[in-house]
Amino acid sequence: MTTAYDLDEIVDLLALPRPFESSAAPGIAGRIATLPLRDAVALVVNDWADDKFRQLSAVIVRQSGPPIRSLEEIRNLYAEVEAAPAS
Repeated sequence: MTTAYDLDEIVDLLALPRPFESSAAPGIAGRIATLPLRDAVALVVNDWADDKFRQLSAVIVRQSGPPIRSLEEIRNLYAEVEAAPAS
């Protein structure tokens, strides 16, 4: 079963801190941005492409359902974004 996503839904993009960063408590995710889902997945796949750890620690929090924690799911959504017309 595939989940249908509203690519224009406003979501929070979070990132887990790196082990050597001391700005936040270990394991506490920090909010990077609040933006449409289509932009959040593009940010992770495109802008964070050179930072594998950051990609793997990306979490997208949606109001309409469970958070998206898997890089594979984010990449699949990105493929949907690329195929869908911009609204």
